[in-house]
Amino acid sequence: MLELFAHPLIFNLIILLASLFVLYKSADLLVFGISDYAKRLGLSDGIIGLVVVAMAASAPEIISSLTGFASGELGVGYGTILGTNMIHAAFALGVLTLLCRKITIQQSIFTRERLFLWLALMLPFVLATLGGGLSRTDGAILVLAFIIYLVNLWRAEGTLGKLKKNVKLTTIWQDAAIFLGCLVALMLSGRWLVFSTVNLADYFYVPPYFAALTVIGIATTLPDMAVEFSAEKRKHASLGMGDLLGSLAIELLLFFGIVALISPIPIDLQEAGNAFFFLAAAISLLIFWLKKKAITWKHGLVFLGLYAAFLAIEVWRIMH
Repeated sequence: MLELFAHPLIFNLIILLASLFVLYKSADLLVFGISDYAKRLGLSDGIIGLVVVAMAASAPEIISSLTGFASGELGVGYGTILGTNMIHAAFALGVLTLLCRKITIQQSIFTRERLFLWLALMLPFVLATLGGGLSRTDGAILVLAFIIYLVNLWRAEGTLGKLKKNVKLTTIWQDAAIFLGCLVALMLSGRWLVFSTVNLADYFYVPPYFAALTVIGIATTLPDMAVEFSAEKRKHASLGMGDLLGSLAIELLLFFGIVALISPIPIDLQEAGNAFFFLAAAISLLIFWLKKKAITWKHGLVFLGLYAAFLAIEVWRIMH
């Protein structure tokens, strides 16, 4: 029996599954706690989704990506972020629309800011393509774009008069301890997730970039998909759509920006070019369709088609 667990494939699969479990549970506690405080402050579903839930729910992929960069696995670092966002903007949205038949688009904060959001989300692709990666200057531009985006959201939320004053936070120290504990759990599980994924990639002779793009990408996006589906079923479509758009902004602008400021990110455009093209296309379609009253299952089929084409090309490149 012990010999079975000592087998590299079985051992790394166990580590991967255990890491995912800890990753999900700690991220779930983060989302619940932060969302609860945001509601007490009177924030709308739109901004809770765009900033609060998105920031907490993005923690698994951000920690996994950061671990990849820190360990010298650059393909894992940017592959995780590109993979998770491709799933967010194409696969997850496609599945969500098929399950719900349609997602009603309420005229909220993110629909009014869609042009600026689109321009901001295209920045990483343009800068990385022109420079063969992200320099410290590029990082500063991305962080600045995120700050402007955040200020615009906060200003719009404030003008709606929904923010509450003198909110009593009676259990703040207890909640802070839980928050820090979850953060530590996220960091440790993210480290072991990357470790097991790289080992499995070596075992099957698959590039670590592809493993990050698919295995880590899909696994770390499941909590967000659950949040988005739950929000839609509970008639909080703004929260679910906000989580999706907010995750894109946080990971492509804030996270890539901060990492590039610390240490420039060289990106192999031959390796990542396919993901760049399809992710930019999926984001552009999503933001263009936000002006409609609803995103239907027909739109969902287009998003799923985009993801299928993207994945087919990645698999073809590995086989050839």
